Amino acid sequence: MICSIIVLIDTFFNYSSLEQIIASVIAMGFGIGFLLNRLKYNHATRLYMTFYPPTIFMLLIFLIGGFFGQAVGFATMAFLAFIGFRNNPKMRIIIITYDILAFIIPTVYIQIYGPLLGVIEIPYDEILVFIACLGWLSLIFRMYDETKTRTYTTALELNNKALKESEINLKKAQIDLKKQNKELAVLNNELKLKNKHIEEFTFIVTHDLKSPLNNINIIAKELQYQHLLADYTNFDSFLKHLNDSSARLTNLVQGLLKYAEIGGSSEMETIDINEVINVVLDDLSEKIKESNAEIIVEEMPVLIGKSNDLRMLFQNLIHNALKFKSSNKIPRITIRSVKVPSFFQFSVEDNGIGIAKNQQDNIFNAFHKLHNHAKFEGSGIGLYGSKKIIDHHQGQIWVESEEQKGCKFHFTISTNLIEHNTIEDPI
Repeated sequence: MICSIIVLIDTFFNYSSLEQIIASVIAMGFGIGFLLNRLKYNHATRLYMTFYPPTIFMLLIFLIGGFFGQAVGFATMAFLAFIGFRNNPKMRIIIITYDILAFIIPTVYIQIYGPLLGVIEIPYDEILVFIACLGWLSLIFRMYDETKTRTYTTALELNNKALKESEINLKKAQIDLKKQNKELAVLNNELKLKNKHIEEFTFIVTHDLKSPLNNINIIAKELQYQHLLADYTNFDSFLKHLNDSSARLTNLVQGLLKYAEIGGSSEMETIDINEVINVVLDDLSEKIKESNAEIIVEEMPVLIGKSNDLRMLFQNLIHNALKFKSSNKIPRITIRSVKVPSFFQFSVEDNGIGIAKNQQDNIFNAFHKLHNHAKFEGSGIGLYGSKKIIDHHQGQIWVESEEQKGCKFHFTISTNLIEHNTIEDPI
């Protein structure tokens, strides 16, 4: 553009009016192309700079004749059309055809008839064509590169956006999958416990209930036999055995009913253990007053668990501590908790009669009783049920004890339990 202006100024001072007009038209034409480019009308600039130069060159050949620089210019314009319109094959063919015809037709014409205005030398014509070719090349390549770069950048941004969305969706899917796997692991654990407890329950029903039922049947037949003989010598003894067996059977049935409630009586939820223990202490308030027991409860945590089951657990342990108290000591029960990795660990400690070493491995078995039925009533299901409750909370339960020095029951509850996730207990 600058060179065309310099040539225009020189032409006005040193050349004829016709040459001045031609230089002005060329300078004005390139000026329009420059203005369109500065205004960022890329498509209009490309079309204008594609059609304007060959049209001007074609007119110049008709008017004043041709020269070698014009041939180079036409070849350059055809090449630029091939590059600039590579994404539009039809337009590219039209422009290249136009460039070829714009050179061949006027050249053939002047060879036959000569230029319309005669042969006129344009000042600096070779320089003008050279600079014009460089200008066209730089302009078209820059526009093409900008368009291509913009296209690639836009595509890259879209791909990055899609990739980020995919990454976010993948992370969400992974989180959901981990949660589902965790829930599935809990459900599988629950299912294993249910199957185990069904087997245990079946064994209990088919074995432990037989003994009192057999006693009742035998005593009923004996009473019937004595009634026929009118012999009532052992009548009172038989009635006593009958009452004992009936009471034992009642305790067993009640124990089974409580056992059946464990695991299916409530869902996993957020529980304040302080409130659970307060409810248990209210339920046992008469026994506590009767024994003048001292109950010490340290700060308890808030955790995920089954409210009814945990209430039954603490009730079993506190009730046992009150029941198996020492005859020469005021009952003292201390309840503590501590947070350890992945678990809450609790302890219920008393100063009662304790448990012999050889019995400590059996106390969590079903219907296992350490003491005489007559002296300590109960079904023998309390600690067995406590173990079942702890199983449902993915923990463990054990005891430390010395005879006549008391017991210290420990149990843990997992911190990885999930709210509102339970399987109905089939028992």
